[in-house]
Amino acid sequence: MNIWNDLLDEVKKNLPDEIECELKLMHSKSALTRFANSQIHQNVDEESAEIYLTIHKDSKTTTISNNLTAIKDVGEFVNKALVSLEDSPIDKGWSGLPDKSNSYEGFKDLEESTPDDRAKVVKEFIEEGKSMNAAGYCSTYINNYFVWNSNGLNSCDSSSSAFIDGIFRTDTSAGSSHRGGQTLASLEGTAAGFEAAKLATDSQNPVDIDPGNYEVVLGHEAVSTILVFLGVYGFNAKSKIDGMSPIIIGEQQFDEKISLIDTPEDQDSIGFKIDASGSKKLNLDVINNGVPQSYFHTRRTANELGMKNTFHELFGWGENFGGIGTNVKLLNGDKSFEDMISDVKKGIYINEFWYCRVLDPITQVVTGLNRNGSFLVENGKITKPVGRLRFTQSFISALANGNVESVGNHSRYADSEFGEGILSVPQLHLKEFNFTGGVSG
Repeated sequence: MNIWNDLLDEVKKNLPDEIECELKLMHSKSALTRFANSQIHQNVDEESAEIYLTIHKDSKTTTISNNLTAIKDVGEFVNKALVSLEDSPIDKGWSGLPDKSNSYEGFKDLEESTPDDRAKVVKEFIEEGKSMNAAGYCSTYINNYFVWNSNGLNSCDSSSSAFIDGIFRTDTSAGSSHRGGQTLASLEGTAAGFEAAKLATDSQNPVDIDPGNYEVVLGHEAVSTILVFLGVYGFNAKSKIDGMSPIIIGEQQFDEKISLIDTPEDQDSIGFKIDASGSKKLNLDVINNGVPQSYFHTRRTANELGMKNTFHELFGWGENFGGIGTNVKLLNGDKSFEDMISDVKKGIYINEFWYCRVLDPITQVVTGLNRNGSFLVENGKITKPVGRLRFTQSFISALANGNVESVGNHSRYADSEFGEGILSVPQLHLKEFNFTGGVSG
């Protein structure tokens, strides 16, 4: 990409020899088609190129950033970083730059979608619930990432992704569904629409039930919420350094049915095959039969804990945030959704959670609400829709040994509170889940 090569040449010309340097360029194209009242009402697209320059000298580090179009003079941009470096504090956590052996070349030209392409997927969704009010979006992304450093690394990669997320509403209910993939053609607009429409139809006129401990069957989005909270607040090595992570490597903290892997090397994974430092990512065992195997590390956390870097530095979040897994898969079990429901004596099916907040990071106690399709299950059958409930539940305990009855046999990309396309999960049947009240308490 000529724009990258020109920028790199100019930075090198203006950079003093004794400076350690890391230069990054994220070039992104995004497009969004929104729909409401069962009609498309907006098509927007955006293109951006963000530059990040990190320099290190005499135990000091600084990072400055700007949009490429706002940088009129590269020499002035570099000089601004040099001036900032003089005023920076001592960087005790500096862990150096990865060397050229970590380089990866994956740049490729990726085809963009058109508004008509996205409208087709939206139409497929809406047609599954014509009698109801539909709203949501269909989005596509193309990202190109370039990284160079003064230690010899020169990496690049490209990624594409697409998502459909929608909801159907009646006077007394709502049902939602989500699909994600590498390309728009891989999305199942009809399947998502069918699922959302059925949930909305079946959950009309919900009844209130008493709070308490219930068996639960969790939909894909609900499972995704549990795992993304554990990933960001538990398996993130920065949380371990801060004394806030409950994860203990090598200890049986989860049910033996739970195996979690991070799969950036897999061809069907969404996202880059390099991390923010430009280092090639590798597949990683996170939980093996209930036993944690590794934290998500960056250069800094690996250096501080004396552990191996797992290359999970995330672009745009800053190196000090810690490591985040972005290609996470919960391995399938052998139970169909129908078999899960038939195994429930008295419990609740929950399509998704929302408004979830951590109450205690050490125990991973989280509170939140259910929405968009929840049902009482009695003696192996769904009997009636239920209203809003508040849960207060340790996510560690939710997946603890003996509490996972079964794992579903079908996975898909599920939405999460920290971004789309980072989790592919099946449904789960849990023995107990603690509900503490209605929507008001």
